Amino acid sequence: MASAKYQELLERLPQVAKPWKAALYIRLSREDGDKVESNSITSQREILKEYLKLHPDIELHDFYIDDGWSGTNFDRPGFIRMMEDIYSGDVNCVIVKDLSRFGRNYTDAGNYLDNIFVRLQIRFIALNNGIDTATNNMNAATRCITVGVQNVINESLAATTSVNVRGTLNVNREQGKFIGSFASYGYMKDPNDHHKLIIDPETAPVVRMIFEKFIDGCSIIGIAKDLNEMGIPNPTAYKKLKGFNYKHPAGKKLDGLWPDSSVRRILRNEMYVGNMVQGKNTTISYKIKQCRAIPKEDWIIVEGTHEAIVDRETFDKAQSLFNQFIRKAPQKSEVDLFSGFVRCADCLRAMNKKTNSHPYGTYHYYRCGTSRKMKKSSCTNHTIRIDKMELAVLASIQGMIDSAVEMDKLIKRINSSPVKKKESSHICSAIDTHTAELEKLKGMIIDLYPDWKSGIISKEEYFTLKEQLTEKTTSLEKALENLKRTNEEFKNGITEDNDFISHFKKYGKIDTLTRAMVVELIDKIYVHEGGRITISFKFTDAYEKALEYIELNKEAILTA
Repeated sequence: MASAKYQELLERLPQVAKPWKAALYIRLSREDGDKVESNSITSQREILKEYLKLHPDIELHDFYIDDGWSGTNFDRPGFIRMMEDIYSGDVNCVIVKDLSRFGRNYTDAGNYLDNIFVRLQIRFIALNNGIDTATNNMNAATRCITVGVQNVINESLAATTSVNVRGTLNVNREQGKFIGSFASYGYMKDPNDHHKLIIDPETAPVVRMIFEKFIDGCSIIGIAKDLNEMGIPNPTAYKKLKGFNYKHPAGKKLDGLWPDSSVRRILRNEMYVGNMVQGKNTTISYKIKQCRAIPKEDWIIVEGTHEAIVDRETFDKAQSLFNQFIRKAPQKSEVDLFSGFVRCADCLRAMNKKTNSHPYGTYHYYRCGTSRKMKKSSCTNHTIRIDKMELAVLASIQGMIDSAVEMDKLIKRINSSPVKKKESSHICSAIDTHTAELEKLKGMIIDLYPDWKSGIISKEEYFTLKEQLTEKTTSLEKALENLKRTNEEFKNGITEDNDFISHFKKYGKIDTLTRAMVVELIDKIYVHEGGRITISFKFTDAYEKALEYIELNKEAILTA
């Protein structure tokens, strides 16, 4: 609450117009660590309310709260609602406690602050950072550098919670232990051992029926329709019926119905012959929560870990039939600009190109066909005119090109900075220390055998110590390899040869899309209801590498 001194002053102030309609944005997640109390929802709310009391020209429109959402992900419900109010004209000012509350993704945060908000004339205030875009306390260039560096620092904090988890999970995978949150359809977790799968008597017969129908000649779409007519809930709906808090992007749209994609996944899943198959997907990074498919040769497969639902012969017959349903598109002299790239954002199925002719013109558009293959309620009729999508994709690529150009500039500043060379010397020292420690461990391993044979240690001690020393050696070798790789980057610097920078930067100032450009830069285009699109770009690994290099050398940016 405001002090009595401030309260008296506020009461004497004349009524003034409030041209600013403010969105007070609040975010909290586990990535905040031991600062949870200071960054709590209540604390942020009170700080922002106090600020409004001292600024009568700013009127509160609403609070927008994301509790439990990572700052690296901008697809947050509160943030999305705020942006909707901004686009509708209800909000023209955004206030946060500090930049880290707004977001921890360097590129996305910069895009909002220096691109979207500027174009929409949105005032942005970050209290703890002293940023107010409506004042002249810093020019645009200085603000860009200040905000950019702060965003890099904020983003680095989000990485610390994801490093050690994957190693532990992989150990369990290699031992044939089930580590998923939910068992595959047809199975359930053993109540006595949640790392083991047992057959679910309710759904295993459905799996067998799917294989039988497919081998008998029924199409995948036909099987899905049969299951829907029989009133059998799809895997997502079944989990919910059993009380599991399971969510699927298309769960609400499907309304319990089977899509053909679910049938196809079951027919392709080797889990049903008794083999534990894990590690099919991984998240792109701690910042990008999208999943990326892992090549089949890198999957972790352990045979005979649980009871089979179908025998190997049946499974192999089903796999051999898939090739018979492959159809090649007719040969065309020119391929459509977005052919093969457009997906429905809800059901994730490929969208179909359609044409409408009217007296006033002919229009080409994409439409989701899921509702035609199943029930009309299975998915909404997502549509988007191709000419409008082309403009949106062009604008997004232009933004990525701008990001590549700016990252290239930062990297060049780093590579010319003396701070970078100073940091490199520290890495060289760490390499020497690790090398010496590694040689020491290898020597200890060599001495173990004669110590065992001479009776200094027992056989059990020999094997135990050897395993422990070997694990430490392997871990140290990996760390040493990473240090050497980092040292090379410090010495040579990341250049425009970086895939993300080189592939995007080479297009420069573009005003037209080409098929070659789409194929080179884009992975998928997702169309949402209402015609909004999101784009999954390629070269995310290279982008992460360049961003990490910038973050590691943030001091050099300020001194170059």
